Amino acid sequence: MPSENDTTILPLESFSLLAVPASTHNIAWSPDAELAIGCDDCVFIFLPEFSTAPSTSGGSSSHVPGHGHGDGHGGGTEISRQYNDAALRFPSVEHRHPDLNRPLFDAAGQEFPEFEHVPGGGGSGVITSQGSSMNHGVALEWSPSGLGRMGRSVLAVLTGAGALTVYCEGASDGMSASKLRGRNVRSLRPWVAAWGVGAGLLLPRAEGHGADYAKEHVTAFAWARDTEGRGALMAYANDDGEVVVVSVQAKHDSNAKPGDCGHWRVEEIARFDAEGPHPKLDPADPDYTPSGSSFSLSWSPWLKRGSSKTAIISYVAKNYVGFREITVTWSRKGMKTPVVEVGAVDGNGVCVYLATDAFVVWEDLVWTIGSSKVCRGMIATPAKAQAFQVSFDSKEPAMPTHTTDECSTTYPEGNDGPAENPITGLIIHPPSLSQTTAAPSYSLVRLSATHENDAWYQTNLPLPPNPEDGAVGPKWATEINQIVEHQLPRALAHRLASDLASVRSDEGSDDGNNGVDEEEGEDERSEFDPNDAMAGIDTEDQVHVNRVRIWGMASSPGGGVTAVFITQYGTMWPGRDTFAGHKCRVLFGRYDSSTDESEEANTILAMKKLSTEARAWEWMYGGGPPVAGVGAGISTPAQEKNKQKTMGEYFTEVSRSQVCPFCELPLEPAGKSLRCHRGHILDTCATTGLPILAPGLSKMCSVCGSKCLKPEDLVAMAPQLKEIIMAEISGEICGGCGGRFVN
Repeated sequence: MPSENDTTILPLESFSLLAVPASTHNIAWSPDAELAIGCDDCVFIFLPEFSTAPSTSGGSSSHVPGHGHGDGHGGGTEISRQYNDAALRFPSVEHRHPDLNRPLFDAAGQEFPEFEHVPGGGGSGVITSQGSSMNHGVALEWSPSGLGRMGRSVLAVLTGAGALTVYCEGASDGMSASKLRGRNVRSLRPWVAAWGVGAGLLLPRAEGHGADYAKEHVTAFAWARDTEGRGALMAYANDDGEVVVVSVQAKHDSNAKPGDCGHWRVEEIARFDAEGPHPKLDPADPDYTPSGSSFSLSWSPWLKRGSSKTAIISYVAKNYVGFREITVTWSRKGMKTPVVEVGAVDGNGVCVYLATDAFVVWEDLVWTIGSSKVCRGMIATPAKAQAFQVSFDSKEPAMPTHTTDECSTTYPEGNDGPAENPITGLIIHPPSLSQTTAAPSYSLVRLSATHENDAWYQTNLPLPPNPEDGAVGPKWATEINQIVEHQLPRALAHRLASDLASVRSDEGSDDGNNGVDEEEGEDERSEFDPNDAMAGIDTEDQVHVNRVRIWGMASSPGGGVTAVFITQYGTMWPGRDTFAGHKCRVLFGRYDSSTDESEEANTILAMKKLSTEARAWEWMYGGGPPVAGVGAGISTPAQEKNKQKTMGEYFTEVSRSQVCPFCELPLEPAGKSLRCHRGHILDTCATTGLPILAPGLSKMCSVCGSKCLKPEDLVAMAPQLKEIIMAEISGEICGGCGGRFVN
């Protein structure tokens, strides 16, 4: 793989995080390889860096994200790995005022509903309707590309108060590319809340959709996949058993004031009942079992049909998974309300015993079987994973109302797997187009990993050709296995546990000198000699000293890399659910790709749907094909070169008339730059080849680092080419590699 020999690529290594996980499924990758991690009261965001040389100091970086300043820009060390710096940490627990959504009503031309706002509370629950004692993070998910600045994604965060808030990158003050130890690094400042729904935050209703306004309690949400149009769809569920479909569109002005979140058009366009065929039971009923999930919604891939697209949304109800078709047609002009049609009944449905936090994952492909279009996926109950297959345009009648006794789903079956160890992460790998399988290829992780539990990691991927030559599975699975299999002599393990408990007690006894006590405790532990401690100890009586909790698993945009968020605990002493008691880590790994040429062709085909950032990430770490213009020694394909050459030919005459801004002498080519006879060197625009004559006239690509003149400045330099400039040159995409500009 070319990336393995490229010394300009930062290594992708595991890192620690000071955090307290509050829920599962708390790690997510954006379509541009931005990594978000949700904790109890905050969210961490890590930005990828492309083609950046690692530190040559010979030592490893001691800076750990989350251990220093809130913006992640710790000091004192050189960068040595990916996701080492430029991390943003922001609180997610704030109760937002309803006025946050007032611009949405103005954009829709509707009157903003006035009511007395009481922070917290919503929905029909006995407790949640009155207020919320905790507003911790529950779930988070990135949107498809196109809603944020420069066509990037936005992040939606659901909190315990039943409020869903969408965060995005605000307009910068011109300093968004902050210099960090000599490098141009993209920054997320300012990071702002654009809009929200639930807990008193109301959304405009689309014309013809006359639902009443209510203070809802949002229990789950999911973004639809990229529609390749002008907006996106989101669905959320409330505690009244309804699923609401929302249309989301955004437009951003490059000349907006710093901190501006852009112009948004967000409307509720559909709402349907999602309680399923099973009637609710009274909690006092002997057959009552808890149900419900914060991850109950999921969208299938889109099926294109002329000017419209159809997807299937799955929802989790009481021992039932329903599948409802949704068809959307976007307007080609401006931010207009799309036409959305929702099926009157579920096209398909599955009765299965479901515990709390059950979820559904779809395979990213629409299959053609005979004359039917079919999608596949996995249902996590979450005690076990169960494959399913549904077809578009299903003619099955609506499932009649019945009790769980009639469909035998009141209790789990005996072979449902380790019910006490739920699945906390499941990814479906990119399908093979050369061969079909009965079920999607998937990997899953469970919450608890111990030396007695072999089922914490499961996959149905085929074994590599020579599994005995190395570890089977991703690197993070090997790391977790090494942690839980670590053993010490029983007497030594108890002694170390006692010593550690005593050090922690000393640290907590003097709050005013925590920093000093911690340093002294570290010095004492550094003087520990294992040889002295082993004297007179029975080394045959071994005990396992570690256990691990796996909170979530995520897959990179191209599926080549996976990440897990774990916490490590000791088995010899009680754990502490505090920042001092947790050892939180993010681990990475990749699956060995096939050497079959057809599989490589399939990979290249799949890469065409990804952004340049995602393709660059997969090339660097996931075994993907090279990306033109990214990395040393990778040339631009002939097609792209011809396009750049054609665009440069339009500006040939304009380029000849440009002179050095310092001495007014003619400019001559000097590699990728221009130079005058007095030695003044000017950067050139990657799109047109024109010189960049002054600061502030260009934008820098976040992938290849090239600079491109802004369209409005190009118009000022060549007004006769205005039509070509406005039609062919983007203000968001680099003309060199296709990456997105820094804000």
